[in-house]
Amino acid sequence: MKLKLSRRQITVIAVAGVAVVAIMMSRAGGGNDGDQREGIDTPAHQACVDFAAGYPKAKAKTARLALADKVTANSSKSENDLIRKRAAEMGASANDSNAEWKSAGDALTAACRTG
Repeated sequence: MKLKLSRRQITVIAVAGVAVVAIMMSRAGGGNDGDQREGIDTPAHQACVDFAAGYPKAKAKTARLALADKVTANSSKSENDLIRKRAAEMGASANDSNAEWKSAGDALTAACRTG
């Protein structure tokens, strides 16, 4: 059994294929570096990376304050309101109790994950 397609059918199939590829590429981010999620701009991404790297080591209040300064310096340049807000809350709690620091840190971590 032979399948015979007209030029028009071949053209329609080719155009549909190109459209599918274009849609897939646009959804893949088409230009973002692979570790940046949609919705997280460069300053927010850097704030999240800095926080993730420094949080486990920031046990003393002075270390917390230094980390908060570094993270909020980047997040303040971001257009991501949630990460900016959570970073500010984390900074405000850096000199507070361990429970408040952990709660603010968990909230910032969640914001970084969701973008």
